[in-house]
Amino acid sequence: MLSSVSLDIREREVAVVMGRNGAGKSTLLDIVAGLRQPTGGDVRLNDRPAAAWDPRDRARLVAHLPQAVRPDLPFLAGELVLMGRYPHTYRWFESDEDRLAVERAMRRTDCWDLRDRLVQTLSGGERQRVLLAACFAQAPQLLLLDEPSTHLDIDQQLHCFSLLREESARGAACLAVTHDLNLALTYATRLIVLAQGRVALDVPVEEAVRAPDWLALFSPRLSLCTTPSGRPWVSYS
Repeated sequence: MLSSVSLDIREREVAVVMGRNGAGKSTLLDIVAGLRQPTGGDVRLNDRPAAAWDPRDRARLVAHLPQAVRPDLPFLAGELVLMGRYPHTYRWFESDEDRLAVERAMRRTDCWDLRDRLVQTLSGGERQRVLLAACFAQAPQLLLLDEPSTHLDIDQQLHCFSLLREESARGAACLAVTHDLNLALTYATRLIVLAQGRVALDVPVEEAVRAPDWLALFSPRLSLCTTPSGRPWVSYS
């Protein structure tokens, strides 16, 4: 349950949403994605009510990676990524440009070699990289990602969030949910913490590092230190 949440997600930023289980993180992304309707207030995309957008135009604008996707999808990985291009196709016929966008996206997420594999035969991490590729192939202005590093090994987690920084650099707005405090502090430009359905913190990451009292919202055992390379790091006792 969310209450009195007001956020403005801007281009060229990686805003990370954090909070304890049940804080409302996935609900927030679902509402922005149009999968749930708010009981009060509204959602606006480019200063226009979200409900006023044609579904196809909205799909060109927003890509959404949910927290869970059916693992038994009867498609090849390349076909699934190509679905991310459907908002851009003419009468559902893909062009050379669409196929090139698919290849680029799959190479970026290190899954091009999986293109001819059935999605249902992929491991959790492989499937997650394919789903990320589908979002990138969509070339949206707004990326909504619910725990995008789920199932990924450590190297791929770092790669995933570095890709979000790349997307923001090209002008996209990224709103991502994660439970990894250190990934958030390393790659995000803005930190949003939900607690009991409300926004408890919404600040630039630099400010969150300077005043780490917000860590108590997660656990009294957490503290912030600095690594030898000068990076902020959350440790626990």
